[in-house]
Amino acid sequence: MSVKQLADNTAKEILTSLGREKAGSDDVSKIVEKALLTVLQETRQGCVDVVKICCSPDLDLAHKIADELRRKEIALIANLSSLR
Repeated sequence: MSVKQLADNTAKEILTSLGREKAGSDDVSKIVEKALLTVLQETRQGCVDVVKICCSPDLDLAHKIADELRRKEIALIANLSSLR
């Protein structure tokens, strides 16, 4: 499931629980999507920090892993942006 789909489904659940069904669904979906992306970015940065700490004897490996995580994040953001 993509972040966009998760955000849309969550927005629908929120609005349904509030008894508003579709009113404002797009706005709520964008807010949820933004929150999810923020969490993903913070989690990724946390992973990069841990990799750098645990792999300090082999910093080259840590840099390679960090670079790969950054490339995947860029691809994720590009894919999400194209869904808008």
